[in-house]
Amino acid sequence: MSQYNFKKITVVHTADEFVNVMLSRTQRRTPTVIRRHFAITRIRKFYMRKVRFIQEQFVERFSMILEEFPKINDLHPFYAELFNINYNKEHYKIALGQINTAVHLITKVGSDYVKLIKYGDSLFRCKSLKRAAMGRMVTIVKHQAPVFVFLEEVRQHLSRLPTIDPNDRTLLLCGCPNAGKSSFMNLLTRAEVEVQPYAFTTKSI
Repeated sequence: MSQYNFKKITVVHTADEFVNVMLSRTQRRTPTVIRRHFAITRIRKFYMRKVRFIQEQFVERFSMILEEFPKINDLHPFYAELFNINYNKEHYKIALGQINTAVHLITKVGSDYVKLIKYGDSLFRCKSLKRAAMGRMVTIVKHQAPVFVFLEEVRQHLSRLPTIDPNDRTLLLCGCPNAGKSSFMNLLTRAEVEVQPYAFTTKSI
């Protein structure tokens, strides 16, 4: 089992930030001009492309969250127990499950509306379907707002955990406050830990 490096987990944005970024990206990376006199096939393709693009963007970003965050069952018992002390593992599993559900819902919405736009008979009809599709996707994302906040808290906490190999030999140094642990570490290593004549000076190594 390799070392865990939780610092590489990407920041989890808020629901509003996700929506704003994805809508802005869709506007920038897809065509923006369509005319009423264009052929209906061209109009359909224009709006189908927009729906597919934003669907793919949401799915890609949420899939990244699912991939980067550790699976409790795959963690070494040391990290699994440490994780459960700080965050209830069942709550964490439910949060990831909700993100996974959002991926499937957004995929279904995108697929359903692309099929409807494919048979749209006018620019107004295709545009209305595109707006409806984006509206439903945005609603799904905003329903996950508490999940995003929770996962960002978890990410920040995980990023502060020491990166160690649980299968390697590890020495645990513990003792009462102000007992000389930091001074001992400075004698044995090059840590250069701050030492003061009062308790709780050392925050990290």
